[in-house]
This record gives sequence, structure tokens and C-alpha cells, in this order.
Amino acid sequence: MSNSSSSRNSVAGDVTQQEQKQYFIMDAGKEKIKRMMSMGKPNQAIKEFSAGNGLDIPAADTIYDLLHSLGHTKWSVHEAVLKATVLSAESRIQREALPPDQHIALLSQMKHYLAVPRLQHLPLMLIERHPRLLPDDICQAILQTPALYQKCSVVVKRELWRRDHVLFEDYMMPLIDSYARNEELLDMSREICSSHVKAYSARRRAHPALTRITSAIDADLQLYMQTLGMVRARFLETNSPAFGTLRLDLVMTMHENDVADITRNDVCHGLAWWLDACIMKQAMDERRVIELQKYFDGIDPENAPYGEIALILSSPYSRHILAQYIFFILEDMAPNAEVSTRYSDLTWPSLVLRIGLLAHDLLSQEHPKIPGFDRPVTRKFFRSLIPFVLASQKHDRKLGPYEQHLLKGSVAKMAHLNHVGALPSKDAVYSKMGDPQPSDEDISILVSSELARQVLYVFLLKRVAEFDIAMLNIWLPAISEASKTSLGLPNDVYDSISAENPQQQQQQPQVALDLRQNAFECDAFILSLVLHIKETKGLVSAVLNSAIQGLDLEGQGIKGANTDGIISQATEAVPLLRFLDQQARVRHCAHEQVVSFLVECTDILSAAYNTNVGGGGAAIDSSGAQAQTHAQAVPIHNKESAVYFVFVLTEHAAAKYAVDPEQLDKLSKLYHKLAAVSPPQAFEYRVSSANCPNALKFLKS
Repeated sequence: MSNSSSSRNSVAGDVTQQEQKQYFIMDAGKEKIKRMMSMGKPNQAIKEFSAGNGLDIPAADTIYDLLHSLGHTKWSVHEAVLKATVLSAESRIQREALPPDQHIALLSQMKHYLAVPRLQHLPLMLIERHPRLLPDDICQAILQTPALYQKCSVVVKRELWRRDHVLFEDYMMPLIDSYARNEELLDMSREICSSHVKAYSARRRAHPALTRITSAIDADLQLYMQTLGMVRARFLETNSPAFGTLRLDLVMTMHENDVADITRNDVCHGLAWWLDACIMKQAMDERRVIELQKYFDGIDPENAPYGEIALILSSPYSRHILAQYIFFILEDMAPNAEVSTRYSDLTWPSLVLRIGLLAHDLLSQEHPKIPGFDRPVTRKFFRSLIPFVLASQKHDRKLGPYEQHLLKGSVAKMAHLNHVGALPSKDAVYSKMGDPQPSDEDISILVSSELARQVLYVFLLKRVAEFDIAMLNIWLPAISEASKTSLGLPNDVYDSISAENPQQQQQQPQVALDLRQNAFECDAFILSLVLHIKETKGLVSAVLNSAIQGLDLEGQGIKGANTDGIISQATEAVPLLRFLDQQARVRHCAHEQVVSFLVECTDILSAAYNTNVGGGGAAIDSSGAQAQTHAQAVPIHNKESAVYFVFVLTEHAAAKYAVDPEQLDKLSKLYHKLAAVSPPQAFEYRVSSANCPNALKFLKS
């Protein structure tokens, strides 16, 4: 309100011709009114103020009298006029485009309204029309008033962020961290060989945090580059590969949104574009490999942004597809390895994968240089893998196309394969005489090279899908040994770590910053391994049967059995269980996967109890094949022993396996799920809060 009492009817009017007004707003306005009221009698002061601050229109007094006679107070008249004026002003601001000089002049006239809650949106709307013309004094006024800043649109905030990097960082960092710490996204990225990668990419890029990040940036190159700087900084602080995935998703989202000004100025756009296409298809075809090689060939070695390139390559999706490509070359050359000319083809993808593995080191350098070749891996370890690849191909040929087709069929067909010896139940957990064995040099390279481990992980996961657990048994002890060095753990770590008090939780050992990529890939292999086992029909049952084979509980009863001896016997008999047991003592992810595996075992046992199938292999149909009872089950040799084994391993896991306090909620949910599917017929060995003192700390939470 002013002493002229006029309401602005035209936003675009010539503001320079308006008479100077005195505004009664903010603290200064309140003080003016107080002084006026104190200079005479209050009633007289009010009357004078009202007379001098009414509607500035002809015959205003007559109009007031008329409206008053109709029952309208002066306040209600002014309220209605204010609403109409605001609506008119909003409409004019939205549709009229002022020249820059008139825009700035009008904004200067309206800046007083920033202090009036009912009117402050008007200057903010005007600012939104031309945010780059925002005067410094109004910018500072907004920045110094948090409530006003919160009312600004993203368009206005974007201009404020351009001028205040700290403010932009305060907005962006929580979103960046939210994306990087999302457990669902992390689990998706831990799947080394997955058929769901395309769907995972869509879910990542639709994540609310990423959506808000890209919305804040819009097409602003300056803010985009500042955001990349924040991602790099977080990666250097944490060495988390999630930030590599975020870097990839940022440039690809800009590509998908056709933000040419950003993609044209992002030196990694070409790399991300071709690499993302390979990730989506889970294959690196010749055309895309050539384009990727052209990208690297086009880089000036003296000024190459290897740190930024390494950040994109540090994404698990980038590394996993490169590892798969390396193994694809090994598979292709294996039958004629002695005369193959493809050994040189291993050099380029191995180097690119190594750049991703060294991302933290490269980003830490002021002038990063391309790393050297890992010659022990490319020249020795990959050649050493060839006999194992040949052995796996021989395994697959032994089954033949018809048997492989049946392997993907029903449980009844699988039982037939088991009957003819094509689907080994015992061989699934024991190596055979004559199988190749890794040399001491192979193990030494595996211990020292994450590149070697990455390719080996791909090989072993593919063997699980073919029910070739014998190959796992050969390599898992070496991987377990290598993980101690790769995680910086003492040699006796698997024997020394345990919680004596069942109600205490064994804390996951800390991993040094430079080894966290190794820890992530260790977890990724374990998660992928258990996932593949659960997805391979009949394999869970085969492992469970092997674990309980030879358990002698007769005469002493299940209650009298030596529980520590049972775990020891099972892990010695089944290298897969020994590997999981060792890793779960130091890695929370392995703890989760053991419980997840037990859930699958219990689900199978529940089905066996409910259909009275699985006891001593008695339920055979008229064709001689095992009746189908569960989507992934083959007969359990002894339900009672299997139930007891699950119970004992659950208690063992709850007492001795590592826990990350930040992931406790997810682990507790798995224990609850295990208890929920535990068959009631198991009686005192049913997994429950009443029967499991060690697991109680997870079941009661």
C-alpha cells in the first residue's frame, strides 16, 4: 500500500513516468505507521491514513459511500481489488514480453513486493521470464531469505545456482548421494551376467534422484560441468563404483533428451554412447568395438581426459561387459588356441577394463596418463584359462543339444537325465580326476590382479548356468584365498573372526579406500553366484543333498548331533558352501546371500513336506521319473537331515557372519522371510524366534 493508493493496471506501463510512491511494507513500513499513530490521537491518525490511502480513482469517496451502504467495508473492497489486480498482473506477466530495459525497470519497481508474502510471487514470476537479467541486489535479497529461495521455481533457482556454486552443491549433493547409496540400484549393478540389464538401465534413469538432477541442470552446460565435478569429488572420497554409473547415466540421459549443447561439449559422450549400446545388448559386436577403438584412437595422448574416461569405465556395467567380451574372445579361440591369431585381440579390452579398475588412481592425478598393460594377465593367466575353457566345452558337448534342451525343462525330465548320468548330483559338488588345475602362478596372478578375477568371475558364472559345479570347485578356493589380499585382510581371517556372544553382531571388517572396488566386485560375484544357483533348476537341491550326504544322525538323534561338526563336514564336502562360509565371515553381502540360499532350500523343503515327496527318493511316478513338486526342486534325500542342516546353518550364520550396521534392515527381512517359509513340520528345528537364540537378534527386529 502506498500514499498514492493506485493499483498497477498495466505491467508493461512506462514505470519511469510514475510518481514516486512511499511504501508501507517490511519493518520500515511498520515503523512509519507507528510514528504516524503516535503523532496524534489514534482515531484521528487512522482517519487521516485511511483518507490518504484509498483507491486512486475519480469519485472515490462517493464509491466508498455507495459500497458501504451496500454492506461492504473498506477492507473487503480493498481485498477484492487486490485479488483482481494480482490476477491481472499474473496474466500480463505470463503473456507479455518486455524489452530488457523495461523488464529491469519494472522488476526494480516490484522488488518491494518480495517482502510481502501475498505479492512476492509476482516479482518471482517476472524474474522467471528473463532469469539472466536478474539484478545483483534482488539476487542477494533472495539468497539471504531461505523462505523466499524455497518459493523460487527451478528456472529461477538455476540462475541463482549459476551465481552461487555452494548453493548449487547444497542442492545437488543429497541427490547424488541418494542415487549412489540406493541399495536396489547397487544390487542391480552387482549382477555380473544379467539378462535384465536393459530394464535395470531404464529403472536407474527413471530414479527420482537422477530425474531431479537432470531437471535442475536442464540444458545448462555450466551446471552440468559443475555436477560432474561433484560426482568426481564424491568418487574420490568413497571410491564407490556407483558414481561411475551415475556419470554414465548423466551423459546418456542428456543424449536421450537430445541436449546437444551438453553432449557436444562432453568429451566422454562418444565413449558412453557406444559403450551403453553394448551394455544394453549385453554383447560387444564388431561394429561397436571398432567405434569404441576409434574413440580412443582419436584422443590426444598428451591431453586425454583419462580420469573422466576412467570414471565411466569404473561403472560395474562397463567393467562387466568388458570382462564378458574378453571371455567371449577366450571361448572363441579355445578350440584352436595353439594356432589362434586372436591373442592380440585380448589386449585392447584388457587395457580398457584396467583403466576402469584404476579410476580412483587416475582421477587423483593432476595429469593422468594411460596405464600400462597387465602383461602377467594377458600373456599368462588368459592362456592358462584356455584348458579350463576347453574342459567346459567338452562338458557341454557331453550333454549334447538334446540333453541341454532337457536340462532347461521340467523336474521330471531332469530326473531322467540324472538317471542316465547326464545330470550329476554327486559330480555337481566334486571335481573329477583328470580335470585341469590352476598352477601356483595362476593363483599368484589371481591374488594380485582384479582384471584376472573379473574375467574368471564371468567364466564361473557361465559354468553355473550349465550345472558345471565341478569347475566352481576347482577355482573357488583360489578366489577365497585371493580375496584376503584384495580386501587387505589377515591370512587367518576366516579362522579368527567369530562372535562369541550370540546376541552380538560380528562387524564387517573395514576395507581401505583403494581396495573398495575389489570389495564391490567380491560382493558382486557372491551375489551373482547365489542368484545363478537359485535360477539353475535342480542345483539348490543338488547342493543341499551333497551337504547332508553322509550325516550320521541315527542312534544319537538329531538333538544330540555335533552342530559344529555338521557345519565343518558340510563345508568340507561342498567347496561352494565352504567358500560362502568363509566370505560371509568378512562380507555382509555374503551373509545376506547365505540366508537367501537357505530361504530357497527351505522353500523346497516346505514343498517336499506338503506333497510328501523327497523322503528317501520314494516318490517316483509310473514312468520312473521323479514327480515335479517344486519349480526348482529335485528329490531331497532326507528331509529331516536337510531341515536340521538348514536350522544349524541359520544359527551358525547368525552367530558368526559379518554384519554391516547400515544394511541391517535388509538382512533382518531375509531372516524373517526364512522363518516365514520354514515348514511347520520341522517342529523344534523350524527356524523361528522361539527356536533360534542366535538368529533372535534378527528375528525380533
